Amino acid sequence: MMMRRIACISLPRWPTDRLSRNASLLKAKRLMREGAGFSRSKPCATVARSAGGIRLIALNRAAQEAGLSSGMMLAGAKALVTDVRVADSDPVGEGDDLIALARWAMRWSPYCAPVKGLENTHALFLDITGCAHLFGGEAAMLADMVTKMQALGLTARAACAATPGAAFALARFAPDARHGLSAPDGAALRALVGALPVEALRLPNGTTTGLRALGLKTIGQVATQSSAALARRFGIDLVRALDRARGLEEEAIDPVAEIIPRRIRLRLAEPLMTRQGLEVAGAKAAGEMCTLLDSYNEGARRLVLNLYRVDGVVLQLVGGSGRAHRDAVLWTKVLCERIEAEANGAGLDLGFGVDLVEICAPVVEVLEGQVMDLDPVAAAALASADALHRLADRLSARLGAGRVTRMEAVAHWVPEQAVRPVAIADRGPQVSRFPEALAARRPALLLERAEPIDAIAEVPDGPPRLFRWRALAFKVACAEGPERIACGEAHDRDYYRIETIEGRRFWLYRQGLPGKVDHPKWYVHGSAA
Repeated sequence: MMMRRIACISLPRWPTDRLSRNASLLKAKRLMREGAGFSRSKPCATVARSAGGIRLIALNRAAQEAGLSSGMMLAGAKALVTDVRVADSDPVGEGDDLIALARWAMRWSPYCAPVKGLENTHALFLDITGCAHLFGGEAAMLADMVTKMQALGLTARAACAATPGAAFALARFAPDARHGLSAPDGAALRALVGALPVEALRLPNGTTTGLRALGLKTIGQVATQSSAALARRFGIDLVRALDRARGLEEEAIDPVAEIIPRRIRLRLAEPLMTRQGLEVAGAKAAGEMCTLLDSYNEGARRLVLNLYRVDGVVLQLVGGSGRAHRDAVLWTKVLCERIEAEANGAGLDLGFGVDLVEICAPVVEVLEGQVMDLDPVAAAALASADALHRLADRLSARLGAGRVTRMEAVAHWVPEQAVRPVAIADRGPQVSRFPEALAARRPALLLERAEPIDAIAEVPDGPPRLFRWRALAFKVACAEGPERIACGEAHDRDYYRIETIEGRRFWLYRQGLPGKVDHPKWYVHGSAA
């Protein structure tokens, strides 16, 4: 059985980088474009209101070198550095940026999630079990994490251990985590974690302050105490956090994106910066995905193309199909249509290039064997249906998934509510089918809106004998009905199937039952020819 391995990327200087260094975070770039005086060379900081007033919470390198520090009052900071530029903090925006960074970090493992519940601390968890060999081992993988984070302008530390708690403690506080630390298991792991400060336990500030007041400054010193005594004094959360940090208790990771088993990745030697190069990479990825699906005897109804940019942004293109298949040529055309549509709509910004292309199949179905019909007419009908599916798929990719629709039956007695339009690529099956006996009495063509007519009919509930519709008069030769449909008080309908002396067939109804309304109205709702 493969042992679980968890990596943690800690970003101890994320708020600083948010202002000055990380090119993928939008707030700093926006402030610089607006000419608000924010730049890497000038002292900049974010502020937040507290009980004692407005304090600095994040500073760039220039502000730190000028003598400012986190937690300083804004008035004192301006007295010390008169030209310091400040902006309100944005906790929600930082959380969104961290989630975006977690999606970009899925290049190392699909099991990636931000660390939650920590104030002023930003980190990512990645379950890299079975992934490290793709990068040359755990040490090379952790070094790659640190290097790529530094390329984004982020000061990052990385560590790998058997549990998330141990990985976080080592990544946040172990000296060797600056270059990537792959920790052993068992007693060796507990010895490494035991030398770390109590802040590595991911506890509230009040708890760590209380531990230090008792002289318990490291995790090892806390571990020597009785679990019962610690639980009585600080609560059971301290005991659980201690076991997690020492690798004795597992912890679940809630990935930031859905885990899709059918996934193919293409790592590129040089970043792609043109649409033509992206289409070639998409075609190669689609071909490999279809080969993978063929090995499982499956077909895909939807493919998702994820484009990992070098600046930490992930672009996503979705292509759908009205039927499950693994035709590489057709999927290539669909994805190329999506790429062209996004490029024409100015929604495909490759930035400084795409260095990783990922394709996944979130919706797959097992393909049954197809029976070939030897009848030329039936074979032509099958070929025509297949061509129609191909056309619908390409139109959906070019115009948008919701622009090409098909009609789906709905279990409802009111005719205009018995069908609904759904996207051609929607895989949702029809949960309820219309009764065949009832469907046989419905017209081939249902008008978008029932149109009023002038009719002469027998009372109280006889069919019409003569009616005028669209300035034309029709005489009824035969009629069948009524079929009563309840639509609410004064809106009940009596439907009739009638045939005129010219041979035309209509579906008419009278709204309002005799005896309940004074003057029932007649409408034509459909036609059979």
